[in-house]
Amino acid sequence: MKTYKKLGLVSVLSILILIGQTGCQDWLDEQPLVQLSEGSFWNSQSDAMLALTGVYNGSNVGNNSYTNELLILSSATDDSSYKFGSVGNIYSGYLRAADTQVVLAIWQRAYRTIFKANYFLENIGRVEMDQTIKDEWIAEVKFLRAYEYFYMSLLYGGVPLITNVMTIEEANTQTRNSRTEVVDFAIQELTAAAADLPASRPENEKGRIVKAASLGIKGRLLMIDEKWAEAIAVYEEIIGLQVHEIDPRYKTIFEEAGEGSSEIILSTNCIAGLYGNTHNQRNHHPEFYGGYSEVNPYQGMVDAFLMNDGLPIEDSPLYDPENPFDNRDPRLYASIFLPEYTEFRGRLFLAHPDRASNNIAALPGATGYGWKKYVTEDYAGDFGNSGDDIILLRYAEVLLSYLEAKIENGDIINKDLLDQTINEIRGREAVMMPMVTETDPAKLTEILRRERRVEFCIERTIRYMDIRRWGIFEEVMNKQFYGMKLTDDPANYTDYSVETSGPMSGHYKVIDKTGSITADMELIPIPLSEIDINPALEQNPGY
Repeated sequence: MKTYKKLGLVSVLSILILIGQTGCQDWLDEQPLVQLSEGSFWNSQSDAMLALTGVYNGSNVGNNSYTNELLILSSATDDSSYKFGSVGNIYSGYLRAADTQVVLAIWQRAYRTIFKANYFLENIGRVEMDQTIKDEWIAEVKFLRAYEYFYMSLLYGGVPLITNVMTIEEANTQTRNSRTEVVDFAIQELTAAAADLPASRPENEKGRIVKAASLGIKGRLLMIDEKWAEAIAVYEEIIGLQVHEIDPRYKTIFEEAGEGSSEIILSTNCIAGLYGNTHNQRNHHPEFYGGYSEVNPYQGMVDAFLMNDGLPIEDSPLYDPENPFDNRDPRLYASIFLPEYTEFRGRLFLAHPDRASNNIAALPGATGYGWKKYVTEDYAGDFGNSGDDIILLRYAEVLLSYLEAKIENGDIINKDLLDQTINEIRGREAVMMPMVTETDPAKLTEILRRERRVEFCIERTIRYMDIRRWGIFEEVMNKQFYGMKLTDDPANYTDYSVETSGPMSGHYKVIDKTGSITADMELIPIPLSEIDINPALEQNPGY
């Protein structure tokens, strides 16, 4: 495997405020960090708790601040479009090495967290406290550090593997480790963390790491590397905990009212007005209802939802092209605003440019659809500061990943396994889709992949992770993407660009990515500013 190169000055300079992010800023005004850490800190369990809080604060798991990360990475899949999207536009998923909003922001966030984690792990041994509690806190920090390496290995590939506190001079000479080295380390740390993490936590510890979170992220890494047997063992361990279960609800899980669901394994704890969610009620909200309409579902995403007889729209006798939204999987209605069909806050959702002045009429990257999954109908608070937790891992992913690993491992697929996994999810009281009976591995794989797409639509990086793991990234991304149908007479329609023939005849042509997506784009670039500081860092191919 090719050996890459390690870290940069910008990252290190921005992470030298470990204690400053834990509520001790006034101490920093009185003495340097070195004096603080050696003379005034690490003397009590409360000091250690402050440091633990500091590691959580601003980490990938603890971060709730507004960024364009979710928007841009959502547009780097075949599910969504940016409202002002165009080929080459960073917000449409075309990332550049000089980008600061995703490429540099993720890098800096990760290494800030890694620095704080390393600092914590190097000093926690000095605190006299109950050893069981200490082991648990160490496990939390190991998880948070491993999560950053999981996420960076997914996006960048190989990155500098830093496991101790470094000086600026040392940091500026680091080179990239291979992706294999990074992943192996993350799996090792996740395994160790799981051993000391509790299976569940009381309400006053909501947001802190539990055992299934560490195992679940380990499972993701094993799935990516096609280590099916090991992944099976990990998912069986989670299932065996008997702590998490499929919630009978669906949409409510993604709202503040559902944040206590036992289906949620890992999430960022958000509190309205104090540590609020900046995205759900504003960025995903359609402009029609007062939001930003930043991310818009493609027609292909809408069409992925089955009919309520369990068949695709092209096969089901229930499908009526004149009434395309009737008789569909209930998750469609929970997840997507459908033009002239969805009623919300007492108003019918309108998106056709003849009937609405926003959406397609004002936004070239709009599709006529909107993401409903995270928007709460009776929400009356600050749109940019809601209390909706940010879900990072659900038990539904554990079950569907377990089924996928069993199929790929060549294991026997029977009714019991289907009922334990995919049918458990389809059997939610709020969904009640027909049970899957197919046991042929090839046919079941097709069903499972569609199930993952609709069940996890717009949930962080799951679709991005899936299309890369399945080796279909270029196939599904190099195409013309469509929005809602605008006309039944496309040959004579000139108001907006529409498809003139084929199954998408009359549909709005949102963005044509054909030929603009390469295999290199499966990874994002190493930040240019970091390479400028440390030329030993090697850029990813294609950038």
